[in-house]
Amino acid sequence: MIIDSSYLFDLMAEDQDAFSKGTELVENGEMQWLPTPVVAEAYYGVATARSATTEQEVRNRLLGYPRIDVDEEIARTAGELLAEADDRTKGNAGVGPNDGYIAAMADVLDDTVLTDNVDDFEALGVPVETY
Repeated sequence: MIIDSSYLFDLMAEDQDAFSKGTELVENGEMQWLPTPVVAEAYYGVATARSATTEQEVRNRLLGYPRIDVDEEIARTAGELLAEADDRTKGNAGVGPNDGYIAAMADVLDDTVLTDNVDDFEALGVPVETY
């Protein structure tokens, strides 16, 4: 399972549905991968004071997840997925590059994105699961 920032933020906000989903994943032995772009989004939220969450709380929350880095294959795949989404809409699909990287990780690893932001990832053509 590829974790999107919406899921991570909901966990930090103590959203019961997100917490239940996390418990289910752990009980089922499902690997939860944390994309490095999500790490950036989490620290952006703290740095811009858009959250009451402290940097220490973010760091503690992130410690438990193995990372997936953006490498050349992920970057290439992200560019292709974003271009295909734009082509399908005959313009700008409105999906940001970080979601492109996260979707590419799901594509390359043949995995699913766990998110509350379903529309962007469906536009990129990758499997999505919500909570």
